[in-house]
Amino acid sequence: MKAADIKTIITSGTVILAVVLYLVFNNSSKEPEQSNNYQITPELATEATGNDLIEAQYVSTNDGDTFRVKVNGKEEQIRLLMVDTPEMNYDKNNPMPYAEEAKSYTLNLLENASKIELLHDVGPETDNYGRLLTYVFVDDVLLQELLLKKGYAAVRYIHEPNNTLEEEFREIEETAKDGQLNIWENENYLQKDGFHPEVIEN
Repeated sequence: MKAADIKTIITSGTVILAVVLYLVFNNSSKEPEQSNNYQITPELATEATGNDLIEAQYVSTNDGDTFRVKVNGKEEQIRLLMVDTPEMNYDKNNPMPYAEEAKSYTLNLLENASKIELLHDVGPETDNYGRLLTYVFVDDVLLQELLLKKGYAAVRYIHEPNNTLEEEFREIEETAKDGQLNIWENENYLQKDGFHPEVIEN
């Protein structure tokens, strides 16, 4: 074998190795939501509810489960269906444990989204405060699922018939509980009547 051939083989091998390493590390550094490793797809949700996705544009974030978007040019406040994140308590300037993390997580996803879509369930479309009650897909990934997986939200405020995906939500929540992620790090933080910051702060 000629020296030139050996050099070509070595050069080609180096290039191939570099490409392989790039693909491996590039994929591993992505957030889980960038992969297809999620349970509730837009197809599953639209089929289950019988409703269509509604395009929206991000405006601002209040906390992990409440934010503002524009729908058909009109600004609306969104309240995520069936999940609850710790409160920011703006009036007291005293956010509950993990409230800031949940808000930051939601804000980051919505700010950087290429596509935001809302999906109503089969019950009332608004709550007593006039907020839209919806499932929210961020680049085809359900925001509620991501918050539950990270342990930033719990399954709460279940009001039939707006609970089509309740079973799936509880399965996702259970995984975060088992892993003691964030709000589940202390088993007494979330009680039947809501979050109890004193459990963590004392």
